[in-house]
Amino acid sequence: MKKPLCLLLLALSACTVNPGYHVEEYQEVKFEDLADDIKVPTKAWELMELKSPEEAQVSATKNLIFSEVNVFLVQKNSGIVEGEAVKIVLPKGGGTIDLSRFITTQKGSFYVGFEFPAFETATAKKVIFVSGTRKRKIGHQVFGAGCNQFFDITERFFKEMKGEGLKVNTTQERYLSVLGGTFLFAAQKDNDVRLAQVTFKNAQYSPLFCEVQ
Repeated sequence: MKKPLCLLLLALSACTVNPGYHVEEYQEVKFEDLADDIKVPTKAWELMELKSPEEAQVSATKNLIFSEVNVFLVQKNSGIVEGEAVKIVLPKGGGTIDLSRFITTQKGSFYVGFEFPAFETATAKKVIFVSGTRKRKIGHQVFGAGCNQFFDITERFFKEMKGEGLKVNTTQERYLSVLGGTFLFAAQKDNDVRLAQVTFKNAQYSPLFCEVQ
């Protein structure tokens, strides 16, 4: 095989071998129960309502509507995700996912993706992450943001979702320090703000979390 052709085939392979969470088939799991109440810092909710400084001053009212959200868990390494590729369909408002149901104890990586249909027609979008895990040191690195810390991750979120999704690793439960907590979604169109949340926990590793599960 000539070298240029070989390089071309390798390049094509690199584009298709790791599609991240964008795969053709998923094992679908549907959650029927409505989401439990969660504790979210007030300032995080204020960000979610997409209020401008002017609106905040006049206490402008928007219609807050709970909407559906889906979550995808797709293994990169064999044996990491129960079912290999899972689509979790959450009810309006979202819900809590116990990752011990879907992620094994084997060492390796998997991808996490989100689908919030309300984003498709929204004129304003926001994604906030509220950390629910304690900071911990693994080697020379600190993992986890700490309890009740929150961040506007909108820009990074859309960048990652256009690509392979969030890639996380199960070694020493690193993925829990990345995902453990609550993802808040808000999509505004006209005077309606559609909201949903996804909270990740793992009942097998309660000490890593801020509150006992």
